[in-house]
Amino acid sequence: MLKLKNTDIYFSRLVSALCLFWILAEANVWLDATNNVILVLGYRLFILLTPFLFLFFKHKLTFVAMFILEIGIALWLLNLTILGTVFFAVGISISGYMLKYYSSFSTKGAAGNKIALNLGSVLSGCMIAFSQNKTATLISCFTLMLISFLSFAMYFKRENIVDFNSENKHFQLKGIFTPRGLAWAIIGFVIGVKLISIVSILPQFGMMGNNGKLPDWFGFMLILNSLIVVTLQIPIMELVKKLNKTQAIMPLFMGMLIILLSPVLHIQTMSGAFIWTFSLSIIECTISYLDKLSQDDGCLLIKEASVGIGSAVTVYLVRFFSPNIGAMYIGTISIVLLLISAGIFFRSSGLFSEFGYSTRNN
Repeated sequence: MLKLKNTDIYFSRLVSALCLFWILAEANVWLDATNNVILVLGYRLFILLTPFLFLFFKHKLTFVAMFILEIGIALWLLNLTILGTVFFAVGISISGYMLKYYSSFSTKGAAGNKIALNLGSVLSGCMIAFSQNKTATLISCFTLMLISFLSFAMYFKRENIVDFNSENKHFQLKGIFTPRGLAWAIIGFVIGVKLISIVSILPQFGMMGNNGKLPDWFGFMLILNSLIVVTLQIPIMELVKKLNKTQAIMPLFMGMLIILLSPVLHIQTMSGAFIWTFSLSIIECTISYLDKLSQDDGCLLIKEASVGIGSAVTVYLVRFFSPNIGAMYIGTISIVLLLISAGIFFRSSGLFSEFGYSTRNN
């Protein structure tokens, strides 16, 4: 069972996820392609600012990031679009990383973080099904993030986070140029493709046959995705937690194959979208274990930053090309990259020694 005493940080994560997925989905409609790419790139890549800002703000950085996020929403309301996009992306990326950091010190903690994230996605699907008004969305998200701020403040005070002794490796990028760092960067890229697919690839396919508007069933697909993850997250984590790194990334191969075959599955239809979403949701349940493994290697920051690159490349391909071509391109690229990362992990595990190769633990 997840610890009930951590409800405050999980609730903070849930509310911030609600705002993130709500805005990411509707950005397909009211943000132009350039700002959309900046948003999905920045909401993870700006995590790279974390080591620098952590030097100044330490564990109060989460509060600072949430404040920056609120400024971004206010700028959007004032129609200062590109500034709003940058501020929101900076705030949501850093606050999201910090919340994940605090909750991912155990397998169950990582699972709890994932469940909170997907409960937020469930609620965002409900909001999208109910209304797609830009102003109402932004005002609601501004208010909700104040609630998230207060919820994290409760956790901050209860756990005395201000005196928390952190390992510096979680706020550094020293390992980025090592083989292990490269492998985790690749995995982060592919996870980014998977995570953004539900709010980028799927809506772009759906809008093709709906006069440029999100189809009525799209909100329900977000709900389906999240309900599957919430329901099956812990049982699947129990199954995969004994896998090594090479084995743990195998579900991502299947996920990228499904994305590659998106045109064949006719995901612009409700039935095709259902099969596509259901399959990828099962695969998503395994990703939290990769959070734990990357944190153990001191590469969580590297992996999280790379998620933004994968997300941005996905959005670029499906918005600047056709969704059909974009899905096939990003699926193929991701499969090739996963083969490279699997090779790196396979080599570092020492298994090559059986075939006469020398290895060392990177």
